[in-house]
Amino acid sequence: MLTRDGKSIERRDVPGTSQRLTDTELAAYNAAFATIERDFSQIENIKGQLDRLDQISLEKSDSKSLGTVTANGKDWNAHKVLVNLPKGEVLLCQEGDQWAVIQRHNIAGRYAQTHGEASVLLTGDSARQAVDEYSSQANHTLRFMARNATAKAQGVVWEKYPDNNPSQVMHAISERCALAVDDPRTLEQRQELDRSIKQSRGMSI
Repeated sequence: MLTRDGKSIERRDVPGTSQRLTDTELAAYNAAFATIERDFSQIENIKGQLDRLDQISLEKSDSKSLGTVTANGKDWNAHKVLVNLPKGEVLLCQEGDQWAVIQRHNIAGRYAQTHGEASVLLTGDSARQAVDEYSSQANHTLRFMARNATAKAQGVVWEKYPDNNPSQVMHAISERCALAVDDPRTLEQRQELDRSIKQSRGMSI
């Protein structure tokens, strides 16, 4: 039990993590997490949509309501919405025998006005191949976003709360951001792989 001046210091559970923090640590955690809460919510939202891609039926088309999309000089039949984004949507599209995952941008946004209505993210020989490849790439991007959010929070913790056990606070934030993009078992395996890589780089022959 943690004590100070002979008195026990209570630790509280941190939602979304396995960590427990004192009141002062929790205050630092809450303040730092507030600066990345919007980013974190977006990561969670997109991750939830990506996780559902394994279960959705790709045979049934929503093309009647989605119309066509012009990208890379071609008109594609929009087959199904894969992911809704804050400034657009990601679509599974078809043109003849070719499938593509295409991001349709908000036509009122600057990006669409400069680069056009849509961008082809990748193509595939089948709908499932294209969707699975997109899901893999998107999950990789989410991990990068989670690490960026963690780094942003770290700056707040060490700058404004250097006396509130910042390393413990950052451990909780890092775990929560990591668990938003990986389940506990996958995260543990990934961390073990990272440790093995670091150890092997430190070996000399």
